[in-house]
Amino acid sequence: MLGAAGLGAAVALAQVAVVHLVIDNTADEALAERVEGYTVWSSIAAGLVMVLLAAGLAAWVGRRALEPVGRMARTATEWSQHDLDRRFALGPPTDEIRALGATLDTLLDRVSQVILGEQRLTAELAHELRSPLTTIRATADLVAMRPDLDDQLREDVDDILAACHEMAATMTGLLHLARTGRAHSDEQTDVSSAVAAASNGPGHDRITLSEGADLVLAAPAALAARAIGPVLDNATRLADHVVVRAVARAGWIEIEITDDGPGVPSGIREVLFEPGRSGGSGSGLGLSLARRVARSFGGDVTLAPAVPGAGATFLVRLPAA
Repeated sequence: MLGAAGLGAAVALAQVAVVHLVIDNTADEALAERVEGYTVWSSIAAGLVMVLLAAGLAAWVGRRALEPVGRMARTATEWSQHDLDRRFALGPPTDEIRALGATLDTLLDRVSQVILGEQRLTAELAHELRSPLTTIRATADLVAMRPDLDDQLREDVDDILAACHEMAATMTGLLHLARTGRAHSDEQTDVSSAVAAASNGPGHDRITLSEGADLVLAAPAALAARAIGPVLDNATRLADHVVVRAVARAGWIEIEITDDGPGVPSGIREVLFEPGRSGGSGSGLGLSLARRVARSFGGDVTLAPAVPGAGATFLVRLPAA
């Protein structure tokens, strides 16, 4: 651009020199002044045109040079655990940008290997746990068939069978999730059923579903409960009242879980969803698994910003049917 401006200035100076030469050899001063004025304005116009052309050329060259960066940005935005094979693929590293793309492709290879290893581990654990669970369920079935059980013992056995059935459904879903990277989405359940399945532990009587009970989720009840349950468990363990509110927004259902407990300490807010991190006596695996299940549907589990004097508020986002 500066080169074009300098060239325009040189042309203008040359034209002015010619004009002065004409003036020196012209008797008509009025004509000479008009020629000088025309020359100056034409020089300015030529300079502006050259500057605009130089700016357009610079913009075109800049766009062509940065096109790989834009493609990398779009690929990075769309990359997820469901697209582990996607790469930037800018070609041979013939320049700095393509070399950066090749380096990032190598990094993505390593990240995908870690994710695949985690999925394999989850699949192996779910598979190994199914055998003892089947044994427990078979034994409970045999006990339930005995005619000498009193009412209390029969109720306890029924509770064991119900828990076995729920665990089997959850493990089947987790096994499918680990193998494919995606949860089942052809089954549906309403928010009320999902919350009921997720709040069958101690303190369930302190949970109130205030809004959106009839909203339908594009998820099976067992996996929806896995995304909601750990949040409800933490809330009922630390608070006296828990309010659940579901709202439909643009193809999603946002389930807001608010409690009147002490809230989440500021020191662990940033790492709360990391496996093994816990603000209490728990193992720290519940929230991380809840987030993973929700993200398998494309949703998420997040912690809302802290409000002074209030408890904690979690948002569980799941697809709407």
